[in-house]
Amino acid sequence: MQEHRPSKDILSFRLSNGVGYWAPVDIPQPDRLVCAFSSRQGGISEGSFASLNLGLHVGDQLDRVLANRARFSQVLGMDLSHWITAEQVHGCHVAVVGREQRGLGAFSQDTAISRTDGLVTRDEGVWLVCHYADCVPLVFWDMRGRAVGVAHAGWRGTLASIGLATVEVMARHLGSEPKDLYVLIGPAIGVCCYSVGEDVAAVFRERFDGEFLCQYGDRVHLDLRAVNRELLIKGGIPPDQILVSRLCTACQPDLCFSHRRDKSPTGRMVGIVGLRER
Repeated sequence: MQEHRPSKDILSFRLSNGVGYWAPVDIPQPDRLVCAFSSRQGGISEGSFASLNLGLHVGDQLDRVLANRARFSQVLGMDLSHWITAEQVHGCHVAVVGREQRGLGAFSQDTAISRTDGLVTRDEGVWLVCHYADCVPLVFWDMRGRAVGVAHAGWRGTLASIGLATVEVMARHLGSEPKDLYVLIGPAIGVCCYSVGEDVAAVFRERFDGEFLCQYGDRVHLDLRAVNRELLIKGGIPPDQILVSRLCTACQPDLCFSHRRDKSPTGRMVGIVGLRER
């Protein structure tokens, strides 16, 4: 396995059997935690989906996506049939899942959990999956090893406080106190590349007094990762337990799918988290 750690980033890029992915290094986490973010390297998809497209909902051939998912799962030492995925709709609904839901969305988009952007569990051997191609992937874990979660935060989901909703569900249903939670904000489109129209800018300007907006030339840019970090802090997560990757999906065409850069159709990467069974 080759390994390269980008300067000052919390994620290490790894290449195993041709499959590229990022994993956190040198940060506090439970012993049995597995957390990773896929790249676009190492799959069999072609054209605009080349090559490790893991999304079943973007128009790629089913057999290719399933082969890609199998490759990614094998590299991480997990069973694809234990994946759980959701039909992400840029909302703030969070579902509590467990072993009985394993396999939902793993082999067919039709079985993905309906209209949901966050997944949490306390069960071991369950792999929670978030798809993204610029939107912000949020990964949560309880340092006591009692629970994990994922969430998908585009600009709409961010405004709807999907991160806070995930924290609240983990506290209410899984017994995870915010002070014990770590949150990893994974690769996403950076403020460098995320220009927004005046309609979106106006909403964020009103909500946050313009704090996360900046002017690049004649365009307004939004720092979506910084917004999510601020909301999580307001939700009780200690600031030093919110870990933010600086990797910009739009800046790295060789490593990342980017809906903003490539338009549709394009592939999807995943953020995945779970606890290995004892």
